[in-house]
Amino acid sequence: MATEEDWAAYRAAVVDVEPPGGEPFRIVPAPPGTAGLWPTGLLPPVVVVTAWDPGSVRRDEGVNRARHDELVAELDSLGVTWWPAAGRDPDGDHLEEGLAVSGLEVPDALAVGHQYGQAAVYVWTPGSWVVRSCTDSRTETLGWLCRPGPSTARRTREAR
Repeated sequence: MATEEDWAAYRAAVVDVEPPGGEPFRIVPAPPGTAGLWPTGLLPPVVVVTAWDPGSVRRDEGVNRARHDELVAELDSLGVTWWPAAGRDPDGDHLEEGLAVSGLEVPDALAVGHQYGQAAVYVWTPGSWVVRSCTDSRTETLGWLCRPGPSTARRTREAR
């Protein structure tokens, strides 16, 4: 179960997304009710999930990359659409590569997050940015904005 410190980090984290053939963008949490321009070609809801650092324990990059590859293979087998993503601390250098997934129902996304040892996933819709616990019923609803983003998520695709 995530601590209050973990939840504060989840609420503050930004997520860089790299659409195929498009410009990378960053999802930035905002006050509830705030919503940016929804990206073309992306069907909501979009769930952001990672396999990195399960149980909030930092792992070696090689271990994280192997877990990420397992997650990619699992999502590919489900036939969902995903774009490379990377969640990061906006004020630091901690980064966890993940995927922005379209076509996965929220309960299924929570199960995948739980399977990969994650405390929470993000659920993104045109009207909200929600942090959903994978271990209990906790939910934090925020708003969101999009900004131009770096291409850091590209490593996810190149590593496969």
